[in-house]
Amino acid sequence: MGLYKTEAVVLRARDLGEADRILTLYSREYGKLDAVAKGVKKMRSKMGGSAQPLTYSSFLLYRGCSLDTVTGCEPKEMFAGIRENLTSWAYGTYMMELLSCILPQRVAQESVFALLLTGLHLLASGPDPELSVRFWEVHLLRLLGYQPELEYCAACRQKIRTAELAFSARLGGIVCSHCAGLDPTAFRVKGGEIAIWRRLLQLDSRHLFRLKPNADTRQRLAGLLQYYLQYHLEKRLKSTDFIQHLRSFPSQGVHGSRCINHSFQRENN
Repeated sequence: MGLYKTEAVVLRARDLGEADRILTLYSREYGKLDAVAKGVKKMRSKMGGSAQPLTYSSFLLYRGCSLDTVTGCEPKEMFAGIRENLTSWAYGTYMMELLSCILPQRVAQESVFALLLTGLHLLASGPDPELSVRFWEVHLLRLLGYQPELEYCAACRQKIRTAELAFSARLGGIVCSHCAGLDPTAFRVKGGEIAIWRRLLQLDSRHLFRLKPNADTRQRLAGLLQYYLQYHLEKRLKSTDFIQHLRSFPSQGVHGSRCINHSFQRENN
């Protein structure tokens, strides 16, 4: 193929030697791919800003035998609203890590790419970073073929009518009280988190922030999605630990984000 152009979101950047980085990109036309950005760490590099994670850029790449090479890139959108708020940045980092882990190499899915841009815009400009990411997560699972059963028991196929039930990642969705014993690892749910999950799937992104789940339902939905994703990924995402760490601090918005970040770094050094 030689040289080719594509627009992509930078999911990840890994150091390679003193001056280079390997970028993991997600593009509309080529899906997820890795490419070397040579000299990007140098002070005079023109690619620095365009090659950061959570950046939507236009890339010129050269197809190599094992890794492609970035020969040029220009930023299209930096999502400043994400970078200016630590909570939004933490959730954005989570989005990038999840995509890096869950997507196959070089499988283009235009709907997933469009959803990624929608999720980043919601995160950058919306008033509720957590709800923005929950919306993005449930739609990502649907598009990738991981949509669980949320209406009928995944084991016996009976309509769920009780509030107290369980969710089994192994069986593929909610299970009734009679079938919950089939999976000892099933996640206990109260019902409110399942109702919000269903509602998120129905909502248009323009009306997302009309939804006002309470704190308990938010926490339970976050735990449920983490359990479900961890089952399919077969590992825990590192970014979830930082998000959990942030929850232990009072809400501080943009102000105070530096001291929280420094505290997190000290505890993990």
